[in-house]
Order: sequence, then structure tokens, then C-alpha cells
Amino acid sequence: MTVVAAPPLLRVRDVTMRFGGLVALDSVSFDVPAGSITGLIGPNGAGKTTMFNCITGLYRPQSGEVIYKDHDLLRLPPHRIAPLGIARTFQNLALFPTMSVRDNIAVGMHSVTRQGFISHALKLPWALREEREVERRVDEVIDFLGLRDVANLPCAGLPFGTLKRIELARALVSRPTLLLLDEPAGGLNHEEISALGDLIKEIRSRFDVTVLLVEHHMGLVMGISDKVVVLDFGKKIADGTPDEVRRDPDVIQAYLGVDE
Repeated sequence: MTVVAAPPLLRVRDVTMRFGGLVALDSVSFDVPAGSITGLIGPNGAGKTTMFNCITGLYRPQSGEVIYKDHDLLRLPPHRIAPLGIARTFQNLALFPTMSVRDNIAVGMHSVTRQGFISHALKLPWALREEREVERRVDEVIDFLGLRDVANLPCAGLPFGTLKRIELARALVSRPTLLLLDEPAGGLNHEEISALGDLIKEIRSRFDVTVLLVEHHMGLVMGISDKVVVLDFGKKIADGTPDEVRRDPDVIQAYLGVDE
């Protein structure tokens, strides 16, 4: 199945982000095709996480557009973006250590639930229906990611690889259309990284989700991505299939320091 030719779900156009005199993103443009796994790579400081933060509304760039479906995300406040069907994980884990695994995952549903505290407190029928749906979705991702044995334990003290899966479950539980993964392989061993690649492909298939992946592990990115975008010092230097990007002289120079 060729997915790179699919119409873009996300279009980034001429995004420029400055922090004082530092240009973190310099007129960056790329597409994320619907149904694809798109890798966003580059050396440290290239602007990858900054781009994620622009897409999710944490940063407001000085210029450019980020179009998701028919929405310009740069015109929306952060709390309006997640309900459109966008979820993300973070480079640094953002879990609640004293809460149970189940409750941490359920937090991911807050952007798509509609009933307020009073409705739930009064156990109104529509609130109870929504509560049952939350429980069903949480159970689904717990089983999918093999978290049943730890579901009722607090996150504190659990292995790092397990914590990574919990954060992934929290992103998946809202059933996003676009899933942003920020360095999901960070801190994992070789066997865990190999399993992660298979898992991301299975997530794409099972949940019908488009994936935008920021990752330093080149073997993982090149092994699972349909398309790869390369940033260096805030500029896009390559954009294409993994084979095309591997052969690009600008990419080789950026990663290996090869003289021209």
C-alpha cells in the first residue's frame, strides 16, 4: 500500500519561530499525508520539538500556517486543538506519579468528554453513558498495550518502558486522527525499540491514525516511515521517502559532517 501519495492531513506552510534573536524555525513547509507515518528528524537543536509545539498551540510562531483538515491551527487556542482529533506524547514524560495507570490514561479523554462535574455528581443518564464509554476506551488501550497487570497501580516506581506505554495509551484513548510522537524511543533498549517500530505500525493500522514522529533513532525512523522530513538549524533540508533522504548530500553532511 502506497500512502505517501495520499492527500495531506496536515500542511505546514512557511512557519517561522523566533526566540529573541534565535531563529528556531526558518520558513519551514512540509505535508503529512493522511494515513502515513511521517518522520521528522534532524540533529539536536534542529527545531523538531519546536515544530510540535507550534502544531499543538504551545508556541505561536511569528508567521506561517499550519492547516489540519480545514482548520488553521495557528489561529486557535491550545484547548481547541486537541478536540479536533490531535494527540501527542512528550519527550519528557508528563504523567501523574501518584495516580493509577488507569486514571492517568483516562486523563486523555478530557478533551472529548462533554459532561461537567455536576452532571457526573448527579449521575444523570447521559453522564453515566459517557462515563461507561470512557471506561470502555481506557480498557481497550490497556489491553492493546499490555498494561492490564499494572492498570490499578500508581505510576511511581514502574519501569521506564512501561511509563512510555502509559503515555502512549493516554494519547490513543481519545482516538485521534493525528498522533504526534515526540522521541518515543528515548531511554528504551534495543529490544524495546524494535518492538516499538512494530507497535507504531500496528497503531496506524488498528486505530486508523496518521502519525508524525520526531525521533533520533535513525533505524527506527527509516524502518517505519513512509516519508521523512529533515530539519537542520531550523531549516528544512530534505523531504522524501526514506531512501531518497538517506542519499541526500545535505542530510549526509548534517549528520556526518562530510565536507562538500
